[in-house]
Amino acid sequence: MENSELITKAVGYIRRDVSDSSMTIEDVAEHAGFSTDYFNRIFLAHTGFNVMEYIRVTRLKKAARLLCGSDRDVLGIALDCGYESPEALCRAFRKQYGVSPTEYRKQHEKTEPLYGEFFNDTIAARLTHEFPSFHPVDPNEAIDRMLEMDALRYGMAAIDCKNNGGAALAEGDLRDGFVWFTEWDGRFEGEIISNDWDKIAHYLRTFRGERFGMNIYTLDDDKTIIAALSARGVTVRKVERSEIRACTAETNVPAPPVGFTVRELRYEDWPLIEEHYASRESWKYRLPHLKQELYQRYELGNEEHSVFCFGLFADGRFVGIAEGRLQRANGFVVNNNIAVMPDPDFRTEEAYRYTFAYITAEALSRGALPMDETQTPTSRPESRCGAFDSAEFGYRTVSFSCRISCECGQ
Repeated sequence: MENSELITKAVGYIRRDVSDSSMTIEDVAEHAGFSTDYFNRIFLAHTGFNVMEYIRVTRLKKAARLLCGSDRDVLGIALDCGYESPEALCRAFRKQYGVSPTEYRKQHEKTEPLYGEFFNDTIAARLTHEFPSFHPVDPNEAIDRMLEMDALRYGMAAIDCKNNGGAALAEGDLRDGFVWFTEWDGRFEGEIISNDWDKIAHYLRTFRGERFGMNIYTLDDDKTIIAALSARGVTVRKVERSEIRACTAETNVPAPPVGFTVRELRYEDWPLIEEHYASRESWKYRLPHLKQELYQRYELGNEEHSVFCFGLFADGRFVGIAEGRLQRANGFVVNNNIAVMPDPDFRTEEAYRYTFAYITAEALSRGALPMDETQTPTSRPESRCGAFDSAEFGYRTVSFSCRISCECGQ
């Protein structure tokens, strides 16, 4: 386990500082606490890569991700990825992908890069090395299994796994249950996909300690969860719940406030947006992403781009933005993020309510199942769409994602 923790530190260091063109195996070994001679052999055993190969692959994956669906210059991408010139990036990129960065961009100009396609790439090797009774499962088969078992219960987990990558691990047959792991800030996040309390308890006993955060999906109350796990040797210290609601009925869109309208934004609306927000410090980092989202969907014509944006107008004057976010997993489509961001003078309950319902109806018309996680007890007030309950618009609770903090007997 000690080596596993040190390898996690090494992988995190490489990914965090990959733009450092001078990074060496000695740097990574020292950061992780290994001797250099021993380190390369241990790193290869845990990840399937030698150290310098993993540094190279990580740099090129980052470059590929930045090239997808963007108009960033190749020089900037090269520097961000640890190359001293576009020529150096081009040579390495062509060797890895068979095409130049410019050609790759052209091939993927309508591709929205998913985090999981470029990162979380050593999880299966590292965890199966540490837990040899588990074997990796084809990710698409695992996602299909989630949706077959219960699309409403495991739908958001399927979406998150599709977007974030990682590894599905099982003991025996996939149909008996499995765990999907992603990694964030040196911690493995495990989604337990099983309806069997014996299996759930077994996974919690296996993947325990500070390195793991384990989630189950159930509508059972805390008392039932605690009793079921206690009977199987797992002492629950804490249950943290996140409520997920799905819109399972047609949405009645209320009448808008007087003079208030909502319309979908286009790429040609960018000058209007930029002028409105350019002087606002809080939008400094959001604006480039917003421009890229508009560019992807409307300039490049990528209708499957996840974000669709709406302008809020009062008497014809631009007064804010709202967003929906369509995300896909093997044919299952959800809109799991409705963000309503009016200017301060227009933050009225009526404006929030109307816009929330309007985007919900839009998501349904686009074949997506709207999900709502904004009404949970842990939601920050500024992340909510208003004081209303989304149940008013046909949403009902379909899943509780429960983080289980526990102590396990042998």
